[in-house]
Amino acid sequence: MEKERFIRKFTEDQRVDYVNQVLESGSNILIAKKYDINPVLLSRWVSNYRRYGQTLEPKNPSESEIVPNYKKEYKKSLEIIKEQELKIAILEDLLKKKTQR
Repeated sequence: MEKERFIRKFTEDQRVDYVNQVLESGSNILIAKKYDINPVLLSRWVSNYRRYGQTLEPKNPSESEIVPNYKKEYKKSLEIIKEQELKIAILEDLLKKKTQR
């Protein structure tokens, strides 16, 4: 006999409360059984809490945080391109010398 499936909605406050109880008790399974929650779901909430903080939701970075990351990535990309161009030039030079022999 299959269990009847139903979807429960949890408020942000409920989720934070359950996560805090897990962090205090150290037992994910105990809290999951106490509130009849899937332990995997509770583990995901704990993981998100550790990653994103109190809200359990990903924080949208502000534009001031995004722009420096793009600038860093752009500079890294330019350095990689320069290194690759240098390697290509060296290999082409070696190929020319080898074919001249």
